[in-house]
Amino acid sequence: MADRKDPAPDDDTVRDLRRRHEQELHDSDAHWRSIFDSAVDGIIVIDARGIVERFNPSAQRLFGYTADEVVGRNVRMLMPSPYYEQHDQYIDRYHKTGERQIIGVGREVVGQRKDGTTFPLHLSVSEMNVAGGRKFAGILHDLTQRVQLEERLRDQTALARLGEMAAVIAHEVKNPLAGVRGAIEVIGKRLPSESRDRAVVKEIIARIDGLNDMMKDLLLFAKPPQPHPAPVDVVPLIQMTASLISEDAALKDLRIDVGGSAPPLMADAELLKVVFHNLIVNGAHAMHGTGLINISVKPVERFCEIAVRDSGPGIPADILQKIFTPFFTTKSRGSGLGLPTAKRFIEAHHGLIAVDCPPSGGTTVTVQLPL
Repeated sequence: MADRKDPAPDDDTVRDLRRRHEQELHDSDAHWRSIFDSAVDGIIVIDARGIVERFNPSAQRLFGYTADEVVGRNVRMLMPSPYYEQHDQYIDRYHKTGERQIIGVGREVVGQRKDGTTFPLHLSVSEMNVAGGRKFAGILHDLTQRVQLEERLRDQTALARLGEMAAVIAHEVKNPLAGVRGAIEVIGKRLPSESRDRAVVKEIIARIDGLNDMMKDLLLFAKPPQPHPAPVDVVPLIQMTASLISEDAALKDLRIDVGGSAPPLMADAELLKVVFHNLIVNGAHAMHGTGLINISVKPVERFCEIAVRDSGPGIPADILQKIFTPFFTTKSRGSGLGLPTAKRFIEAHHGLIAVDCPPSGGTTVTVQLPL
């Protein structure tokens, strides 16, 4: 008997199967597109030459570019130096040798946003073959918060050790130093008024006082007192601080203008006096005791904003990055703890402090305290 053959499907059946197949493909594409677009992490798909083909919304938020600005361009545009220069070399080496450095193995890298700022990323790369072509998909997770947390933990550990060291200094050095100062002062008073040694004794006492001041700064920074908030009117407090500074004979050519107003805020007045004293004195030193320091006070949303502007030469960019680093100073006899201490006091009030050197010159220190 001849084998029975199934009848060929008619045209309607073929069209129905085609529509069903197309619908399944459409649904599958929509499903994966939804996952791609809603992913929390950035996802970038590039071809074998490094040209971006897909750039999901999370990647757009990470880098500040729209998809239209990135798709069709080399992915190295998202990398700072030296990654920028190395990227094409890495792709070429992989094509020639098959040697993998990132593919299948996640690692930490640095990304560069549209505005030029850089940030830490964890990058995982996988390889795909699509329609006979090689593609690479990178998943990027922003590590900024984790890195900041690690830095805070390191700072807290370092500060705890510094506090222990400061306590030892206070006990073992500060008290004996006071005794030495007293003895030197007694010896100085016994010297004849015409003796040249009196100037030497005076210099010794000044050096001891400088060392004592440095230890006070260290103790204040290492173990700052906890704020005791009370209603504070900032403008009179700054005016009083400026008035005391103006009494210094070395600053007789300094003018300090305080203007503006803001509602009272809850703060520790004594700690704020330390902050503003440091800021004004720094400005005065930058101008060598001559010129104008302008201090403006105004409410900005939920904050009281205080801007301290001097007319000095400004701060070079390389130094500006270090000014809040403990013990960093450009002064011949500075402790390098004035600004770090001010920062700690402001942050203890849940406030912010920033330093800016505008192109017009001078330096502006802006403090924001919650109203």
